[in-house]
Amino acid sequence: MKIESYKILEMEEHYRARYDKEESEFTHCKLTPSYDEKFKAPFVLESKIKMGLKKEEVIKLKNGTELVIGKIELVILPESSLQKDGFIDIENSGTVCISSLDSYHNTEKIFRLSYAKKNRDLEELEN
Repeated sequence: MKIESYKILEMEEHYRARYDKEESEFTHCKLTPSYDEKFKAPFVLESKIKMGLKKEEVIKLKNGTELVIGKIELVILPESSLQKDGFIDIENSGTVCISSLDSYHNTEKIFRLSYAKKNRDLEELEN
C-alpha cells in the first residue's frame, strides 16, 4: 500500500460531518476541489481514481433512504492502472476502500476470472 493514500484519510474523514449549505467540505477536509466542465460536482484532486456519473434514477427505500443509480460517463486514473483489456488495477493506484461510514481497508486482488457464460467453464485470467 502506498503511504499517500493514508495521508488523505485523516483529512477525508471530516467529510462525514454535517456542514451548513454555504460551507465547503473541501475547506474543512483540507482537500482540493478539481472541476470538469461536464460535471457540476467537484472531484477530489488528491484522489487517484475519479469517476463522473450522470444521475439516472433515484429509488426511495423503505427505511427512508434513497438509492441513487448513476451512469459512469468519465473515469480519470493513472495510466499504469489501466490494463490492456480495460481492467482497472486499483491496487496499482495505491487506493484504499471504505465500508460503512468509518472503516477503511487496503485492497488485495485475489484473482480474476473470465466472464461467466452458459455451458462454459470459468478460467483464471493472468492480469
